[in-house]
Amino acid sequence: MTARPERVAAEEVRQRMLDAGRELALESGAALTIEHLRLEEVIQRARVPRSSVYRMWPYREAYIDDLLSYLAGPGSYFSERPVNEPDTIAVAQRVIVDNAHLIATAEGRRALLCEVVRVTIAYNYQELSSSAPWRLHMALLATLGSTRSDAASRRIAAALEDSQRRSRESIVTILRQLSTVLGLRLRDPAYTLDHVQLSGGLLVQAVALRNVQVQVVLAEPKDETTEQAADDRREPRYVNDLLNAPIPGPLFNGQPTEWTLVTYAYLGLIDAFLEPDPDFTPPPARSGPTS
Repeated sequence: MTARPERVAAEEVRQRMLDAGRELALESGAALTIEHLRLEEVIQRARVPRSSVYRMWPYREAYIDDLLSYLAGPGSYFSERPVNEPDTIAVAQRVIVDNAHLIATAEGRRALLCEVVRVTIAYNYQELSSSAPWRLHMALLATLGSTRSDAASRRIAAALEDSQRRSRESIVTILRQLSTVLGLRLRDPAYTLDHVQLSGGLLVQAVALRNVQVQVVLAEPKDETTEQAADDRREPRYVNDLLNAPIPGPLFNGQPTEWTLVTYAYLGLIDAFLEPDPDFTPPPARSGPTS
């Protein structure tokens, strides 16, 4: 006797199908291939009745539009992260707490600012470069011009904007806290921390996206014994060095530190928008642990 198919509530069918589509998209490595997803493949992955799926989405295109909207919104890279990476705050706090004595002087606060920028941006750059969900999010942007209707494009774009807004608000909170602790202010009344966050976020993501491209080319197996193969890799290797090789930057506690293109560029952006607050009063230094 053939077993009856599992009875699944309509909302659960919908969620399973969207989650299964997301899994397949992540495995494929690019949102552009979502256009070629087979509905039967998604149904098998989701383990839901076919009849329920086709009642919900009579046409495959309707499912694809809903999946793209889900990936842009509730299922997006940013929906899982209140900031670019959940450990960003912890990384910054660790640098400040471990070197709290530097807050007492303007030179010390400058050194702390540089070090916080260096370690947090390096961390986020590496995480983005290796993140399949983030690559999926970036590829989603390219789907806006390929969807079947203006309404679908607007729905996907609105979901993308909402997920990015929540990320922006969280990062602005971090920048505000950092400015308070290190005695910084905006250089001009026309500037806002939203300007800092948006320009900085776009900078890191653009450099990470270039890094992803270069690493894919360098990872391709090629016969390095031929002159042509060596020529094919000369430019990617050069760009990889530009992106990832250490460059000189500010010292920390008198010692050299490892800066790269993205961390140094982000520091320049911070300096363009923020300056030391002349009215800042550092907290009194602690005399030592109390019993």
